[in-house]
Amino acid sequence: MTKYSGAVDLSINFECDYETVSFVKKFLRINKIGLHGNKRLFDAMNVSDRESIILKIHNIERHAINDRKGYMYLVYENLDNSLDHKGTGYDILVVSNPMNCKPMLQKLAGKCIGFEFLISRLKYCHTREVGKWFSEVKYVHHLCKKYGHQLILSSGARNPYELLSMKIFDSFLNKLDILPNEYWSSLNEWLESKLRGVIYDTK
Repeated sequence: MTKYSGAVDLSINFECDYETVSFVKKFLRINKIGLHGNKRLFDAMNVSDRESIILKIHNIERHAINDRKGYMYLVYENLDNSLDHKGTGYDILVVSNPMNCKPMLQKLAGKCIGFEFLISRLKYCHTREVGKWFSEVKYVHHLCKKYGHQLILSSGARNPYELLSMKIFDSFLNKLDILPNEYWSSLNEWLESKLRGVIYDTK
C-alpha cells in the first residue's frame, strides 16, 4: 500500500466548487478535504477533482450514499453526553468535549475509530478554556495510541474565512507535542484503511 503524506482537512462545512478546492490545494497545501454536510449539499456539488474530495456522511444520512457518484466517503457520528452509543457503523466520532472521550476510547478499543476535534470551536472559548482544550486533546492523543484509534484535527470551517493552511495545522500539532510528519502519515494510513469504496456511476 502506497503511503500518502499530504495534509488533510476532514471537516469543511460549506459548499465547495472547483475553484475553492483548487485554492485549498494550491495555497493552503491541503491535499484532501472532507466535505461534511447533508444530502442537499452533496446534490449541489460540482467538483471535477474528485480524488481530492472525501464525503463526510452522518449516520442518519446514509441513504444519501446511493445518490452520489464517484466519491470516496466516511460515515461520522457526533459524540455527545449519551455514551451508550449507536453501534459501530461509523468511521469517525466528532468530539465536542474531550473528556467525554475516555469511556468510548476504552469501549471501542481496537476498532480504529477516528476521534475528530474541530478547531473552529476554539473561537468561542475563553483563553483559559483554550489552554484546557490543548491539555485534554493531548491526553486524548495518548489514549488514542493506547487503544488503537486515530486522533483527527479538522478546521470545521463553515465559510472560506475559517479554512486553515497546513502551516497552521502544524502549529496546532506542535503545541500538542505531536510531530506533524508523524501525524499526517498516521492519518493518511488510517484513511487508506477506512475509506469506503468509490460509488461508481451506473448510468
